[in-house]
Amino acid sequence: VVVPARIKVYGGDMGFWRGECIRISLFIGDIPFDDVRDVPKELLEQSGKLTFGEVPVMEVEGRILSTTQAMAAYSSKLAGMAPSDPWLAAKVDEAVNGCTLVTETIETTLDLPTKDKVAAMQTLITPSGRLAMQLSGIENLLQQGETQGYVAGKSLTIADIAIWSMVGYLTGGFIPGMPGKYVSQAFPQIHALWAKVDCNSHVEEWKMLHPEKYSNRLTM
Repeated sequence: VVVPARIKVYGGDMGFWRGECIRISLFIGDIPFDDVRDVPKELLEQSGKLTFGEVPVMEVEGRILSTTQAMAAYSSKLAGMAPSDPWLAAKVDEAVNGCTLVTETIETTLDLPTKDKVAAMQTLITPSGRLAMQLSGIENLLQQGETQGYVAGKSLTIADIAIWSMVGYLTGGFIPGMPGKYVSQAFPQIHALWAKVDCNSHVEEWKMLHPEKYSNRLTM
């Protein structure tokens, strides 16, 4: 794989999973990139970098790549983290897309009046709720095959990093109505993966480099 001479990752200055899984995979693969978090979204739109009107996006030698799945697939290949087996590669894509579905469901509550947000989230996390169903899907992925607790195969992939970072968002006290222990109590496989990724030496190093993004996360 030829590593591009210049990669920029544009996104907000936060530890949100969509951007973090991209950044951390490049970091693990020792792929140089510019971590650009200080350009307002409006300026990125004006410059034509936001293909679908959303961040994060990647700029690779002047060319733009957007959508989480596309950037995840590209970054993981550059970093040497993508499974060579087509089935396992598809399982990585499936898990990353699962994280996207979870995020989209949570976003349905964010624009509600403050008094309605908690009730809406409580409905989503009931056993028959949509968010519980989607997290159960990720839980089931982790129960399939001999994966040593990972999404695909027996080693860390970008899907594992995405789930780890997404769980930090879910349980970090940012979402009204979301109990801090919800994932650890309801989804043991997801919790086990979170713990495994959280103590990965590369991930620990990334957290130490960005303490302000992780110091206020609740302990699972």
